[in-house]
Amino acid sequence: MKRFLSCISLFVLCFMAQVAFAQKVWYNPAEASGNVVRGRTFIDQERDGFYQRFPSYVKEKVNSRLWAQSTRSAGENIVFRTNAKEITVRYTVKTSHAMPHMPATGVSGVDMYSYDKNGNEVWVPGKYSFRDTVTYKFAPVEIANTRKGEKRFTLYLPLYNEVTWMEIGTEEGAKFRFEEAPETLPIVAYGSSICQGACASRPAMAWTNIVSRRLGHPILNLGFSGLAYLEAPVIDVISDIDAKVYMIDAMPNACSLEYEQLRDTILQAVHQIRKKRAETPILLVDHLGYPHGKAYAKQRDMEKRAWDAMAEAYKILQQEGVPHLFHLSHEQINLPADGTVEGVHPSDVGMVAYANAYEKILREILNEPVGAMQTQQPVVQQRDSYNWMDRHLSILKNTEKKHYKRIIFGDSIMHFWGGAPGAPAQRGTDTWEALPGESLNLGYGHDRVENLLWRVYHGELDGVTADKVFIAIGTNNITAGASDDEIAEGIAFFAKAVRARLPEAEITVMAVLPRRGREDRVEQLNVRLRAMAKENDLKFKDQGKGFLLKDGKVDESLFTDGLHPNGAGYQKIAKGFK
Repeated sequence: MKRFLSCISLFVLCFMAQVAFAQKVWYNPAEASGNVVRGRTFIDQERDGFYQRFPSYVKEKVNSRLWAQSTRSAGENIVFRTNAKEITVRYTVKTSHAMPHMPATGVSGVDMYSYDKNGNEVWVPGKYSFRDTVTYKFAPVEIANTRKGEKRFTLYLPLYNEVTWMEIGTEEGAKFRFEEAPETLPIVAYGSSICQGACASRPAMAWTNIVSRRLGHPILNLGFSGLAYLEAPVIDVISDIDAKVYMIDAMPNACSLEYEQLRDTILQAVHQIRKKRAETPILLVDHLGYPHGKAYAKQRDMEKRAWDAMAEAYKILQQEGVPHLFHLSHEQINLPADGTVEGVHPSDVGMVAYANAYEKILREILNEPVGAMQTQQPVVQQRDSYNWMDRHLSILKNTEKKHYKRIIFGDSIMHFWGGAPGAPAQRGTDTWEALPGESLNLGYGHDRVENLLWRVYHGELDGVTADKVFIAIGTNNITAGASDDEIAEGIAFFAKAVRARLPEAEITVMAVLPRRGREDRVEQLNVRLRAMAKENDLKFKDQGKGFLLKDGKVDESLFTDGLHPNGAGYQKIAKGFK
């Protein structure tokens, strides 16, 4: 009887599991409209497999071993938005799940990240099962310090395996949509197994993925295990890719070449890229320096030969006047003694050290510095109810190669004024449309100074020109607890970023508008902003007095809520933006 009841219980449990499984809704990236897999090259070309990094035609140009490595999904990721509490990823891969020196979670696993309302990175661990079909389950997903509703997630694909099929599932009734990859130029990383991701414990810990998360720029991973020799056919394919930066990190493999051959190979590769890409920055990277070089003379001599050959090649290229050329040395990489798994491939500790060095030099190359204050550190935000990232991507798509009379950066006060793309509420469209010349509204609800900085670093001024730029930001930083100095210095930092991209434009800092209950604080901040503008050769305008009554309180007839102007308030505002 007990055995019979046990069988019945097992049957019921299996049936319930099947019902729960059936109630999921599944989404296949290969069936989505548009390009939803980031980290692939030449997306308009035919491919042998959907998740392969190269299209089919490359197979005839490179050797078969490199082609086999290129079919693996290193660096690829999928971005989606959902309000689901349960997210399941199921997929199949082509080869063994693990390697002796690299776990299944890195070789064949996936990795998921999101961020909180302030742009802080949030790793979402999953429960995994490595069988014929690999499964990761993330539940119940409740990202701390965020609004209710949809969240944005990035799913990183396996580093050392080829994905042949994948689906993402949510509970029935949950919202879900893939985010199409923006048509922005990638940073191209060409290198060895270390570039491909060996031996990160999970995909997001590969140094290319770490740097991509920190910078917010796509990095195209062209790491090929044991096969980075700067061969002309491979460099030819790489230089076909229109990139933001080319990072050449082949020394862990190419160091086996003799000194003169290695030097000449480096020179040839740079000249080959320059024939197609005359201005794109090229970053040449030293051999990182293996820890076992301190113990074994053979490795020590090989590394030294690579460093010397790189130094000579770099010097020759500089003497030739090759433009936009940079060098990352092994001293700058500064790999820790305990930073590898087996003396060669970085552990997660080594990957972070590698990423630190890359981030620093890439920020110099891209002119995207960060400061010590929170207001000087570019971040995205997830406080919005209107989809902050969608607004950003829409602006990138619709503003390129345009000239504006004025560009206005700000928060919801500017967002709700007028212009396209439209805001959830627009209360001053008549005065917006009456402004002389074409205007671009770059106000985003809930934005702080640091969010404006991220947006400029990610293209909102690329390809556009303007007569005037107005910066109207700061009230949300007050709410977040920032000091007057932090706000003022953050705006000064942001103004420098604007000036670097639009050197001919007149830049004006707008005083923060008075707000109910914080009139004195806003007045104090504006005194600081006026002084900061003068110190940085910026114009300053203060329209706040017109929004105050004689008793120093806000004139409620000009606001909808003591913070956001109504139509009459925008009439007053418009005068300062002509």
